[in-house]
Formats: sequence, C-alpha cells, structure tokens
Amino acid sequence: MKSNKRYIMSSLTAQMIMIPVALTIGLFLVSSIIDTFLSRELGKDTRSLILLLIAFLGSLLCGGAVGYIFSKRSKNKPDSAMARYLPLLIPTIYALIWAILVVFFSKGNYHSDWWSWYVFKNPVFLIFDFVLFFMGYHFIVPVAELMGYTGFVVGILLHEIVTHTAITRNTSRNLKASFALLSVMVITISGITAKDVIHNGSIELLYGKSTIGSDLTEVDLMRIAPFKESNGLAKLDKPAGLQFTELDTMPRLDGATAAYPVYGAFVEAVYKGLSEYYEVNKQNHEKDVYMAFVASERYPLNLVKCSKTDKAYERLINGEADIIFVAQPSKAQIEMIVAKGDEFVLTPIGSEAFVFFTNSKNPVENLTMKQIQDIYSGKITNWKEVGGQKKSILPYQRPENSGSQTVMQNKVMKDIKMLEPTKETYASGMGDIISRVASYKNAKNSLGYSFMYYSSVMVRNNQIKYIAIDGTKPTTETVRNKTYPFTVPVYAVTLKSNTKENVNRFVKWILSEEGQSLVEKTGYIPVK
Repeated sequence: MKSNKRYIMSSLTAQMIMIPVALTIGLFLVSSIIDTFLSRELGKDTRSLILLLIAFLGSLLCGGAVGYIFSKRSKNKPDSAMARYLPLLIPTIYALIWAILVVFFSKGNYHSDWWSWYVFKNPVFLIFDFVLFFMGYHFIVPVAELMGYTGFVVGILLHEIVTHTAITRNTSRNLKASFALLSVMVITISGITAKDVIHNGSIELLYGKSTIGSDLTEVDLMRIAPFKESNGLAKLDKPAGLQFTELDTMPRLDGATAAYPVYGAFVEAVYKGLSEYYEVNKQNHEKDVYMAFVASERYPLNLVKCSKTDKAYERLINGEADIIFVAQPSKAQIEMIVAKGDEFVLTPIGSEAFVFFTNSKNPVENLTMKQIQDIYSGKITNWKEVGGQKKSILPYQRPENSGSQTVMQNKVMKDIKMLEPTKETYASGMGDIISRVASYKNAKNSLGYSFMYYSSVMVRNNQIKYIAIDGTKPTTETVRNKTYPFTVPVYAVTLKSNTKENVNRFVKWILSEEGQSLVEKTGYIPVK
C-alpha cells in the first residue's frame, strides 16, 4: 500500500512540477532561436499559427519525454490498474476543467480577468504563463499545458509497450479508453482556445500576407499640416494674390480628413501672418506647436483644424468655425442649422468620386446602381446574385452624419431605407472601412465605400479594387466629364449669417485661377 501511495505522489509531482519546469526551459530555448528560423517576411498570423503548432507538438514531446523517463525510473509500480493509471489522468482532467470554465466565462477573450485565475491554478507554471502573455502569445498557454500533461501519459504508455510491462486487465483497458476520450477533449479545447489563430493563420497562408495600412491618424495629418517641412502639400509657383497678415481677421477653418490636403494648401498659400507666427514659435515647446493646424486648442494655432465631417459641421453651427471643407450636410445637420434660424451656404470648390470597393480577391468587377441599392437595403445578400462566388456579402457602413454616410444616403440610396449596420459591418473611420474591406480575413466577402481621393492617395492599399458602376469605373476622366454616376462636389460651407469680409474674400479666391490650380494639383477635379 505504501508503495502505491509513493508511486501516486511521485506521478502527480512529476506532472505538476517537472512538466512546468521542462516547458519553461523549453520556452526560453525556443524563444532565443525563434527569429533565426521564422522569417521576418512571414505575416503576423502565419507566425502565430506556426508557434501554436510548435507549442502543440513541442509540449506533447516534452511531456512524453518526462513521462517516459519517469516510467523507466519508477520501481515497484502498482499492480492495480486503478493505482497505476488513474493518477495519470488527474492533472489533465484538472487543467481541462479549468480551461473549459475560463473559456466559457471569458467568452474567449484573453484580456478577461478570468485568465488570471487560470494562470494561478498551478504556481509552477507562473513564469511560463507570464512570459507568454507578455510576448502576446497568450493562446499558447492552455494548449501547451494540456498537451504537456497528455504527453506525460503517452510517454508512460509508450515505455510500458516497449518493455512489455503494461497491465492488460479490463480495468486497464477502460482507463486507457478513458484517456483516449480525454485526449480528444484536450485537442478539442485546445482548438477552441486557439480558433482565431488557426483561422487567421490558415487564411493568411491561403491568400498571402496582408498589406493593410493603418487608418490615417492625427499624427499623420500633423506631418502634412501647413508650414511643416516636407509636408507634400500642393504649392503655387508664385505668392498668392490674396494674403492674410492679421491673425484676428483670418477665417477659422475646419473640415473632413479627405479635404485636409486641399484646404491645408490654401492656408499655406494665403495665411501669411500664420506662417510668420509658426516660424517664430515652432521651437517653443511650451506652445502647442506639435498639434498645430490639426487639433490644437490654443490660439492662433487652432485657426485651422481637422475635426472630421460631423464635428466640423457641429463647430460651424456653434460659431466656432467660419468655413468648413466637407461633403454635403445630412438631414440632421440641416435641421440643426434651421433650428438656429440660419442656413448653410454651400460653395462647390471641386469634384470627387464617391467609390465602392471590394477585396482584390473578389472576382466581381461591376455592379449596377440597382444592385448597390439592393445590397444595402438587404434584398441581395450573396455575391452569387451579382455574378460572383457563393459568398455572403459584408456591406460595411460608416457612422450617421459622416460625410460618406450622408452621400451614401442622399446620392446612392435616395429614399431607400438602408440596412442597420451590425457590430461586424460598422466601420468608425474612413481608414477603418478600407482596412476591413482590404483584410484577407474578408477576402471575397466585403463591400465598402469612401471617396476616391482619400482611398487612392491618403490611404494607399493594394488589397482593394474599385467597382465599376453601370459599367463605368471611377477615374479622373470619368469624374471630370461626369460620366461616373456618383460624382460629388467638395464644398466650402459657410453660414448665411456670417458676413465677415475675409470669409467672402477667401471663398472667392478659392474659386479663382490660383485657388483652383491648388485644387487640381492636390488631386481633385476643379470646378472651373
């Protein structure tokens, strides 16, 4: 009886202590050579999938080696199948129950506090788990532990088969059958905990590494802001005929992200006094020079801002801006200004294409206006219905009152009610909708919309392609001759109540030959 107890305790100790120690040592050895063997050319998801496979097989082999050595060195093994084999299953069952509970309560979210409980259930695994979470390979934690315990049992059974020392009675066979079932459960739970890694890595291997760029952030806008060095803004060949020198009389500007390069070019050409102020203060870190002309709240660096369409209209309505450069206002924005007893004055300064795009892997090249309307009203839900493959359509949308959503509702859908966006099909920013459609995870499924200038110049991405509408593709020429059906104006919007002299002078200058040349040099189609 004493020998049975000793064997059971040594078996549990080997699993609960020796396996974590062996896996921790293995982790440090693998992490030290991982960059040598895994090419940096590989995509992030492919690397994660390869590391998962290494963890799966490596932990199985590591646990198997510990189990084989343990069985080889064990003397006076119990003759009872229950005493010899049942303790081998306890750590696996223990870890499996924890994994199932944590996956259930955390809903698969590795950032959930539930995973801290999983990490602390066996203190010997603490270093191993902490390192993996710190490296961002949290998905390996449950897989490695479960496979390590499973490998331990496999190692013992393998040694007994080799040495012909296995117990062959019915109880033994039942326990081995239970272990086989348990192994299936272990592999299933391991797959569930790492399902996203398996899915994303497989798709990346199938379609290739993603080339998605990030959304155009405020930091990027600050890089191209007026008066900044090498900002790439369009420039005149000679000083502009209109020059504002007094800061207090300069129109306050705001607008959409897509329009920022064009009104930034206007500012650089005309706002001479602001240029001089910036030149004197650009090294003064006490001032808000880093945020200047994009998001600064300090006068006069806040004379030019880029708050995006919805916020820009709000600032115009509240009298915080004099001119905004945007797409047409939404119904809600018109109602807001009417409620104030005022109205918008919309001055077209250039033309732009409102474009639809899909993933480059999607074979569909053309849609009719009616098909677009049917997709976004829910009548068409599969690409097969419009000549594509049998794939469900993911029709992405932008937020209410954003410039592109307003154009979508007014220019494309007209009086047709749009589908309510789901959590999956809602894209908060213009860069976000491009990234989602470009994503290899959405290959052959996605459809989105934006403005051609933004999607082709400001956020370049070779994973999307424009869809022709009624046989006409969006190009500079089809926008210029207005044969592309969704050609839309870019407006300088003011308030009727705003009678400031310089506001009127500035708008007139924008429509002059100088102003229109900057519109064209930026990449828009001038109105004249």
